[in-house]
Amino acid sequence: MLYQIEKKDFRLYAYPGYSLSPLPHIHTHLEMIYMLKGSSKASVDHKEYLIEPGDIFLAFPHQIHFYHDCSPVKMYLLIFPIDFYKELKEIFQSKVPTSPVIKSTEIHVDVADRMKKIVKMTRSDASFDHIAAKGYLLSLLGELLPLMTLLPNDSSHDSIKSVLAYCSQNYTEPLTLDILAKELHLSKYYISHIFKERMHIGFTDFINSLRIEHACNLLEKGGSMTEIAFASGFSSIRTFNRVFVQNMGMSPRDYLKKKNKN
Repeated sequence: MLYQIEKKDFRLYAYPGYSLSPLPHIHTHLEMIYMLKGSSKASVDHKEYLIEPGDIFLAFPHQIHFYHDCSPVKMYLLIFPIDFYKELKEIFQSKVPTSPVIKSTEIHVDVADRMKKIVKMTRSDASFDHIAAKGYLLSLLGELLPLMTLLPNDSSHDSIKSVLAYCSQNYTEPLTLDILAKELHLSKYYISHIFKERMHIGFTDFINSLRIEHACNLLEKGGSMTEIAFASGFSSIRTFNRVFVQNMGMSPRDYLKKKNKN
């Protein structure tokens, strides 16, 4: 699933994944990836890093990040709030790593097994498994964080975060560079530069991607194509169909048929 400003409740999410989001996004949680197969380029606060098999990637809260999979990937993905561990909350609030990637050569050989246990336990209904998963993760963080160089958090990207936050909250409404510039008191040329040079996606393409993601969720819940198109922020069914094909490689009806078969 593509996401932008992610809001989750107070718990640990851990599951196997097979693709990473190409859309720039930020959230208040921590995002950890253990790469099993394939490789992906991660852009974090406008710097690029390569995640390869055996590597661990850790995005701290409020870091702008997105991915470009270089080959088909398989990984374990963990997401958890900064309040999950009181012992580490201050670090997660005030620090960021100079590099979010810890290479496989620095990691203990049993990390893959421990990550697998965490994923299994968080998906279990057995008593105390979630508590055990939390303990495993705390132990893992205690080993991984000393391998990272942590520096004071830089708030210089506040305007970029404001742009992403506004887009994520208003993409179903009419939204143009002029409207965004007026609401945020920024130059529309600066905003355009942010998307093209910093996040490597055009403003219109970014907004359309958010709208198509929203439309996919609505399609799975049911409703007419026209209602879904307008509810997702499109001004016409024709534009909706065209943009849907551009983003998903198939029409909305074909997408729905494919989903219903699975």
